Amino acid sequence: MASNPPSRSSRGRARGRGGAPSENQSPPRPQTQGPRPQTQGPRPQTQGPRPQTQGPRPQTQGPRPQTQGLGQQVSRPQASRPQTTRQQAPITQTKQTTESSNIEEITQGVLNIRTAKDECHSEVSISRGAMHGRGMMNNDILLVKPEKARIKGKEGQFGNPVALLSNYFPISAYTDWVLYQYRVDFSPEEDRFIVRKGLLGAHQKRLGAYIFDGTMLFSSRKYEPKTFELTSKRYDDTMIKVTITFTTVLDPCHYAHIQVFNLILRNCLRSLNLQQIGRNFYDAKAQIKIPNHKITLWPGYETSIVLSDSGLLWRTEISTKVMREETVFDFFVECLNNSKRNPGWMETFKAGVIGQTVMTRYNNASYKIDDVDEKANTQSTFEKKDGSKMSYVDYYKQKWNITLKGGKQPMLVSKKQRALKSLDDKSSEDLIYLVPELCSMTGFTDEMRNNFTTMKAVSEYTRIGPRDRINRYYNFHKRMKSTPEAMESLKNWNLGLKEKLVEIKGRMLPPELIYTVNESYDGGFECDWSRKITTKPMFKTASLSRWVILYPERIDYREFVGSLMKVSYEMGMRLPNPDMILMHDTQIRYYSQILEQIINEKNPSFILCIVSSSRADIYNLIKKKLCVDRAVPSQVVLSKHVSIVKLSIVTKIVVQINCKLGGAPWKVAIPLAKHMILGFDVCHDKQKKNISYGALVATMNDSQTSFYSCVERHESGQELSAFFGATITKAMLKYKELNGCFPLGIIVYRDGVGDGQISHVYQSEVTAIKKTCNVLCKDNSPGLAFIIVKKRISTRFFINDRAGFRNPAPGTIIDTVVTYPTM
Repeated sequence: MASNPPSRSSRGRARGRGGAPSENQSPPRPQTQGPRPQTQGPRPQTQGPRPQTQGPRPQTQGPRPQTQGLGQQVSRPQASRPQTTRQQAPITQTKQTTESSNIEEITQGVLNIRTAKDECHSEVSISRGAMHGRGMMNNDILLVKPEKARIKGKEGQFGNPVALLSNYFPISAYTDWVLYQYRVDFSPEEDRFIVRKGLLGAHQKRLGAYIFDGTMLFSSRKYEPKTFELTSKRYDDTMIKVTITFTTVLDPCHYAHIQVFNLILRNCLRSLNLQQIGRNFYDAKAQIKIPNHKITLWPGYETSIVLSDSGLLWRTEISTKVMREETVFDFFVECLNNSKRNPGWMETFKAGVIGQTVMTRYNNASYKIDDVDEKANTQSTFEKKDGSKMSYVDYYKQKWNITLKGGKQPMLVSKKQRALKSLDDKSSEDLIYLVPELCSMTGFTDEMRNNFTTMKAVSEYTRIGPRDRINRYYNFHKRMKSTPEAMESLKNWNLGLKEKLVEIKGRMLPPELIYTVNESYDGGFECDWSRKITTKPMFKTASLSRWVILYPERIDYREFVGSLMKVSYEMGMRLPNPDMILMHDTQIRYYSQILEQIINEKNPSFILCIVSSSRADIYNLIKKKLCVDRAVPSQVVLSKHVSIVKLSIVTKIVVQINCKLGGAPWKVAIPLAKHMILGFDVCHDKQKKNISYGALVATMNDSQTSFYSCVERHESGQELSAFFGATITKAMLKYKELNGCFPLGIIVYRDGVGDGQISHVYQSEVTAIKKTCNVLCKDNSPGLAFIIVKKRISTRFFINDRAGFRNPAPGTIIDTVVTYPTM
């Protein structure tokens, strides 16, 4: 089986103890003109083609950051923040003619406090999810409960008890498990990680099982003496002295424990002959072909080790990877064929592949595409180790016996971060160039997701019932236990796996009462009251004076509009007869023109657009025009829902129209008065990676049915927005304008935070909110609850009773066993 290709830089690099890289490699960057940067010391010998850089490498600005080892705090140089104009999304204007300047003044004041050098903490460059790779954060488990809290513990009592099972296997330790940290130094100095790893690996028998990140070594063994020296021979016969020095015993709550455990787990999974794609592992030999839809499914597993209230747990979840027969080159040809209708076809191609994961057909290696190099193609050349030049066409013919047939197709670029940068290397990335013709696309397209037949065929294999899912957990556990290499790896670290999934005592809350304008009803255990709302008046209905329905040709809209008027009347909302506007041309460029014309001539309060297909470009154009340019509430409806009218869909459309006009379909009882509940998240632009948008939505009344929204644009690539304090300021000032006072308490729901970021969120964002409240409210600062929401989780729960295994109902609470020890 071919191994994954090593990452490539502008230098050849040795592997292991001075050995050469594997023969199974993807070629490097294409060769262009420009001098090669000089390396320090002798160059290690490598096999296979060696890339030639494209021109001189640009010099980095500012001092070079000091690379830290595993378990060390990473210190990064602080770049000056560019001056940007923050744009707020359009909102309905109120009596605020004298408030706007004050808002901007106070907002800027809070922003200055947040970013003051002597006040804010050093920032760590992180994105959605936890930190990956070899680098580890010096981060203890954060205790998030206030020291003076009156409530002891976190386990509640309200609700009916329910017995649950979860997808976690307990991990046992044969001895009292301790993680020791050692510093490793090399003399003469050696900066290349792969060489350092090989020099240390020569003493594997003496050192036993360990994790090494280039600077720090982690082991469950205590070495004696505390400082000792070893000697290794480098690939060029130079004798290198390796000094290992004990530094500390890491606290059990140190975040490095979990990261070391997951590195151990990753080594175990590799011994099962599974293919790693991203962070998950898949079984290529057990693939399922669906030829009618040109799809192949790879069954696999998403696994990790977590620290919980009950100790260490191994979480395993079923995962399926979708492999398409379509190659990237096929998609390139499709975009090229549409070049006459779409002048920006190359940008369409880039948008379709950048950020996607592809699989190389010749060695089943996966890569995430970061860029497309239009100037390079299969005829481009790179420099081999002997100085000769070779084209990609010749390389694949000689290396893999593959004849490329796609002509001058642009090359795909995948960036691979290196854990440790050499002092003579100014780049932190290796660029791997891939041929589109040899890269299979993965995942679903929008067209596939909207194809009922395709999704039904896939769901036959991916939709697994509770009993079958639990059986697959145990089968995977059995496979792990029956693989000697995997169990030996765990044993070397004094670890083992227990036989049964964890059992949990949960609680089930009673159904909530749903309140309308004059009555209430039970929401049900399944939290589905969609049938009841069709015959009940909504809690608050908005008024609509004039609205427009834009529809394409050959659409019979009469039954749909009649149902819309009837359902809205029964729900307490009176819709006037709409102005019907026929679209003779449904090309994308025509939408902007006709919408502008409708707004100028009709001045509607609402626009409903009927579209023939779920094309993302048309939807985005409509929303941009009516949300950003002209600020008119709108609703987009597919023509298939107009041709075949369903009461459930019509009801949902009426609810959305009412909400977008300021109404509220229902409410639930909120016991806290004068409290503001808000949600905040950050979205990163996939194409312009240095641009992000922070969005905040906050409630403005006690029934929690009126909202204020704010969008901020900034040029930081970080998930932790520096503008959090500024957006909170705007929301609180708006609350005071509508209620005459600031809220007594604030409840924040924060999305998109990984486990490794919790401490940083507490130090930055929570601090920013507190400072904002202190500036605005002086001595009457409101109470604060900050809740981190994690939607993308792989934890599963199952009710285990006499009826067998089934999924728990909404309202089930789990606050023990598998929860994090943070309170």
